[in-house]
Amino acid sequence: MTKHNGFRYHALAIFLTLVLVIYLGAACGAPAATPSVAPAPSPITSATPPVTPIPKLSPSLSPTPAPSPTPTVTATPTPTPTAPAEVSINTNRAIIDFPNKISFSVDGTSVRPVTSINLEYGSDKRSLVSEANQVEPQYAPGVKINTSWSWEMKKTSSIPSAVRIWWQWRIVDDAGRSYVTPRQTTLWEDTRFKWQTETATTMDVYWSSLGTTLAKELVKDLETKLTRVKLEVNIPKERKPRIVVYATSEQIRSAILFSREWVGALAFPAYNIILIPVTASNLAWAKGVLAHEMTHLLVGEAVFGPFGDIPTWLSEGLAEYAEGDMPEYYRQLLGSAIKENKLLSVRSLGSTFPTDSQQTNLAYAQSSSLVSYLIDTYGWEKMRQLLAVFKEGSTYDGALKKVYAFDTSGLEKEWRAKISAG
Repeated sequence: MTKHNGFRYHALAIFLTLVLVIYLGAACGAPAATPSVAPAPSPITSATPPVTPIPKLSPSLSPTPAPSPTPTVTATPTPTPTAPAEVSINTNRAIIDFPNKISFSVDGTSVRPVTSINLEYGSDKRSLVSEANQVEPQYAPGVKINTSWSWEMKKTSSIPSAVRIWWQWRIVDDAGRSYVTPRQTTLWEDTRFKWQTETATTMDVYWSSLGTTLAKELVKDLETKLTRVKLEVNIPKERKPRIVVYATSEQIRSAILFSREWVGALAFPAYNIILIPVTASNLAWAKGVLAHEMTHLLVGEAVFGPFGDIPTWLSEGLAEYAEGDMPEYYRQLLGSAIKENKLLSVRSLGSTFPTDSQQTNLAYAQSSSLVSYLIDTYGWEKMRQLLAVFKEGSTYDGALKKVYAFDTSGLEKEWRAKISAG
């Protein structure tokens, strides 16, 4: 009995030992468990996902959609355009009512309702910033595109004949898709006359009654006179000067709203356009005036920039220099002012000239004499340097000091000594 019980106990002990060994073996051979770590949440920057800007599209182009980021928040995304609006344009034109207005109109249809129609327009005006304007004319909501808008010169001031105008329409549908019509151009032309063109290397001359022979003579004389002005300015082809020749001063005044009654020739440096009355009887006068005004355009190009302010005596003196020798009546006026000690101060000639006609003529005569003195004494290289300094930005005195080592008072002292004015 004892022996039997001992066997039973012994067998139980062996069994328990085996179980323990198996258990410990399993425990020791198992790999260590990796802790479960929750990833840090992505930072939420906005409850609304960013919207891809609508690209500027021409009718035949489709934007490539940006890849969608993995969303970190639940939100309703704003639809991103994937194709241009399905728009059909029937008419797109500009009608000129010179000199009052130019009317733009567009007509067509859209597959989806249109939510905005904008007219973008501008000109070839020389500017430091993009010459572009935008208006949203009235239109009826829906799929029908039909609207117009007029650029009225009495509200914005007149622009001269021969300005190039551009325009385009931007149409957006209710899906946010944009359609832009091809940019078109037209010439803001005085439609009261039939124009012909005399084309030269440095300018184009438009005339209606002058005749080919006189037009060619005008161009040839102008090119000869401009050889006196050694500014070494290259005007880009897109801003090539244009001279519009009218038969009378009255025609010019009627071409520009709110023009002064005494106007003769008009120069528009921002457009490189000159309006001038020319006939066979005033041809000599016209040749001088054209050289004068063309020099203003060249000087404007030379100092074009945000700081290109120059004294009036310098601008007008260079223009007078281009005309040739000083006219006899200027010489007499200058001589009388010297004798009577009535010369205008050079500093006063830096701003607007006097309104009195006699004093105005004296201002021009002195400006001509001043510029001739600088060129004859110091040469064209110094003059080009002076204009370059003004283009970079400088006071009148500062520019003169930098180039000539004297200020306005010093210039007046030297010039007075040259012309024997005490």
